[in-house]
Amino acid sequence: MKVGVRVFCFDLDDTLFSESDYVESGLRAAGALVDSDAPGPEPAGAWLVALWRRERARDAFQRLLLWRGLDAEVWLARLKEAYRAHQPEIQPRAGVLDALRALTDRGARLAIVSDGLLDVQRRKWAALRLPFAFAPIVFTDERGRPYWKPHPWAFELVMQSHPPPARFFYVGDNPTKDFIAPNRLGWTTVMVRDRRNLHPTASAAGDASPHRTVESLAALVDLA
Repeated sequence: MKVGVRVFCFDLDDTLFSESDYVESGLRAAGALVDSDAPGPEPAGAWLVALWRRERARDAFQRLLLWRGLDAEVWLARLKEAYRAHQPEIQPRAGVLDALRALTDRGARLAIVSDGLLDVQRRKWAALRLPFAFAPIVFTDERGRPYWKPHPWAFELVMQSHPPPARFFYVGDNPTKDFIAPNRLGWTTVMVRDRRNLHPTASAAGDASPHRTVESLAALVDLA
């Protein structure tokens, strides 16, 4: 029986890079806006990042504005826009480049399926500057929120780009949505577990459960 090419399809956030790094990058960008227009006793970006690292606070902007005595009706939307529109300062996680190189050296192909606001995901992707060919690169928001995972559209598009007898792997981090569609399509699913990940990696049941859990992408090489 002919053995098809292996296609390793990756999520972006908390898979190829740490989403927490992106959050801190965005907090620094929002803080820079405050420092420019309403300077205070210490850099706002550093204050926000320290709060995030200490508490992972979801109301960081509101707390900053309260501390600085700034009007939330004036400032909150500006801070959120600065966060969303900033140019990310992120890099691949340790070992990612070596793992991708080893996979391609073994003849594997690479692809991307990632959720998130389209412009934000495109900026993240550009910031990573990965020196490998990925095809296709599917940002699910290209078709709108209804097509985010676990909708199968993006995974079916990857399969159309690499016809049988290709074998498919999906590598992600979020068991609430990442693995449902590829599992139903017969893919092998792999969850990357890291203590810094924003989404919990607790056990998932049924179609949401990955076939394998790894601590780093280096473990993928044995599958290629």
